[in-house]
Amino acid sequence: MKKLQTMWHQETINAFNVVLKPVMIDDLELLREWRNRPDIRQYMFEQNEISSVQQRQWFSKVSVDKTQLQFVICYKEKRIGACNLKSSNSVAIDACISAESGMYIADNKYRGTILAFFAALALNEFAFLSLDLRAIVAKVKRSNVGALRFNEQLGYVTDDYQSSEEVISLTLVSEAHQRAARNFARFIRN
Repeated sequence: MKKLQTMWHQETINAFNVVLKPVMIDDLELLREWRNRPDIRQYMFEQNEISSVQQRQWFSKVSVDKTQLQFVICYKEKRIGACNLKSSNSVAIDACISAESGMYIADNKYRGTILAFFAALALNEFAFLSLDLRAIVAKVKRSNVGALRFNEQLGYVTDDYQSSEEVISLTLVSEAHQRAARNFARFIRN
């Protein structure tokens, strides 16, 4: 059996001035370097450093896992971060009604800029329009105040029932996403 060089999914998302490309084997070392950086790792639920062997094992698993989509965020043909969607209930991503999202911007030039919003908007738009999801969930460490504020600006609302002492669960529905997309549209340069 031939090893996959890319994810099982081939959707490239081109929206809001960013491109989300399926992770390819050639992205693995850069993704691992980013993921191992202390400034990124501190916000992850799993904070251990990842070896190149572990990264390849992760890719072997997720590249065929139909419950998730893994993307590299690109801006002006430069890789600047990563994002994903994962089925909330272990059903294939194209058959589920809700999914959990995750993302980070690794390129310091673009961290804390509007590009992070554009990447999230592109992913959310794809989730609602192409996958026909009813909701997207974001789980954020309570200590990650910036990510909480970020998600709220995207229209996510806190789900106290699903939250815990350490993690806040936020939910986004299509209508709230559309409002956020309209609000951010004025910042998009063509």
